[in-house]
Amino acid sequence: MKYFFDPHLHVMTLEHPNLLSFFGSLESGIPDLITSGALSPSYIVGGGKRSKGSSLLNRITNTLTTFEQPIGATFIMMEDDLKGAFESREEKAPRPEKPYISDGKLHIRSLVYDKIGLCPLLMDFSTSEIGKDSLYYPTEKSVRIIDYIADTVEGIKAYQEARPDGLFEFFPFLGINPPVHDIGFIRELLERFIVIEKRPEDQRRFWGIKLYPPLGYNPWPDDPTERDKVELIYEFCSKHKIPIVTHCDDQGFRGISAKEAWKYTAPFAYKPALERYPTLTIDFAHYGWQYNQLQKGPLAVISSLATRTPDSPWFYELTEMMHLYPNIYSDVSFSGCDPSFYVQLSNYINNLERDEERETVLSRTLFGTDFSVHLIKVESYTSYYRIFEESPFSDEQIDRFVSVNPMRYLGLCD
Repeated sequence: MKYFFDPHLHVMTLEHPNLLSFFGSLESGIPDLITSGALSPSYIVGGGKRSKGSSLLNRITNTLTTFEQPIGATFIMMEDDLKGAFESREEKAPRPEKPYISDGKLHIRSLVYDKIGLCPLLMDFSTSEIGKDSLYYPTEKSVRIIDYIADTVEGIKAYQEARPDGLFEFFPFLGINPPVHDIGFIRELLERFIVIEKRPEDQRRFWGIKLYPPLGYNPWPDDPTERDKVELIYEFCSKHKIPIVTHCDDQGFRGISAKEAWKYTAPFAYKPALERYPTLTIDFAHYGWQYNQLQKGPLAVISSLATRTPDSPWFYELTEMMHLYPNIYSDVSFSGCDPSFYVQLSNYINNLERDEERETVLSRTLFGTDFSVHLIKVESYTSYYRIFEESPFSDEQIDRFVSVNPMRYLGLCD
């Protein structure tokens, strides 16, 4: 059985995010939003060529359609998209010559896959009290992850019942945001939803842990109580070989200020944790891409223009950690909306002087789409596959990114 993996995607409804938390993070209002780089052209606007139907409003509306339906319906929609069920509204949108799913298999270039492994990543939008000292109508603590878990499990079941012969198989990741929970609740989440010692009645519902620093997750906090929480997670994951994925670009949904989010999100923020737990398996998502020019030195930008290689300092922190620790990975989710990202990544790999350095990066790179968030930049799930298919990587490298490497990352093979 040959698997094609999308190890980074999100499915949710409008009930799951906590918009109060996001707006509460904009402590200085519009200046904080501008400083963050969220309005950067390379983040919102950049990507492939577009024509009709490509306005920002249309793309936002297209994105929100996935939030207006049950999770199971979104999975069915995604599979139908890969079967060619929808007509492009963009004249120059990247489309395959024939649907990616045909004859009961997934076809990309010369490669054929029997199943598509999806890793829906749940984000823990639970929050502490918001606006207690500033709002007329403050909100109480909100624990949202339990309902999100239930809706995801139900969505997977609905897909499986509707498509008993469907290509999708599921390896979801459980979101945990330690600052808003006590250690007992975190332990309960781990023991209840990630079954390690299997009994006949048990089923492993979640395959890994999703961490999201911009919501307030500090990878190695000074406070002893908070440190105990994160060490519980690291100890559990190290002992049972549970993979982690952590957000690693300078944008995304936030619950804290932009500068604080950057401090926690930078790959080197995990160095103390990795010194204590060096065998942790961590996927630093989005390949450490930075859109905010304030975080890049002028020399890095000039060098990038000359060599057509990445100019993000986090990218180089991340690849350095790949060489230091045996189980550090990164995925191309969202970053791959822009075809030039693949060119820069390929050039970086090819310019590495030693074969073992190139092999390390090639063996730790994962595919990933960031559906449905990526719809803010590309038209469809199919469009993202097509941009990836047209990348400068060889068929053998593509197969490593979508199959060989994810199998190892997920612990499905040695």
